[in-house]
Amino acid sequence: ARKAKELKIPVFTTTLTVSPLKNSAKIFAAGKESAKKTGLEFLDEDFKKKDGYKKSIELAKKWGIYRQDFCGCEFSLRGRF
Repeated sequence: ARKAKELKIPVFTTTLTVSPLKNSAKIFAAGKESAKKTGLEFLDEDFKKKDGYKKSIELAKKWGIYRQDFCGCEFSLRGRF
């Protein structure tokens, strides 16, 4: 939200909702709170719907985009290293 405001972009969203492991309702709540604080609009789109997660994997393979198999938060990193 801060970067969108800095760049004068009136609407922002996140790709976090593409993950089947993420709680979209909590992400939407955080996004709306950030929108309220910055005076911007948050687009609450659940990207895992309509096979979004599967499509994201297919497109990454097709375009040669790297995808890590964990989100990077402290919980997903436990036991990896």
